[in-house]
Amino acid sequence: MKGDTTVGLSDSTTALVTARTDFLGSVTGRFGYAVDRWLYYVRGGAAWAGDKYTVVGNGFGFEGLDWRPGWTVGAGIEWAFAGNWSARLEYDYYGFGTRTIQMTDNINGFGPSPLDIKQSAQTVKLGINFHVWGGS
Repeated sequence: MKGDTTVGLSDSTTALVTARTDFLGSVTGRFGYAVDRWLYYVRGGAAWAGDKYTVVGNGFGFEGLDWRPGWTVGAGIEWAFAGNWSARLEYDYYGFGTRTIQMTDNINGFGPSPLDIKQSAQTVKLGINFHVWGGS
């Protein structure tokens, strides 16, 4: 995932701020209710994200890396459509809170300079599953 924005600075110049998430992982549990061939469920657990941040302006170029823990919750529906096969649709919210990232200026060698970053992510997943054990 990647996003960027341009921000105004106090000296009437601008800087390009970029955030890139290279890794998003989780360990979750799922609790559901089955009706015929449908499973309605909620899930939640621990999450991790690996991020890179850059702030580039006229004469400076700050960069910072972060690996942050967080949490995730979500809900979904799964349909057993044939034998060992099922399809699912799921929404997940990932919360990582606010952390202070130490940014280093790679152009002038200034730093580290702290920057507070609040992070969250939302995902929608569509999947097809093959169940090795079970189904009929």
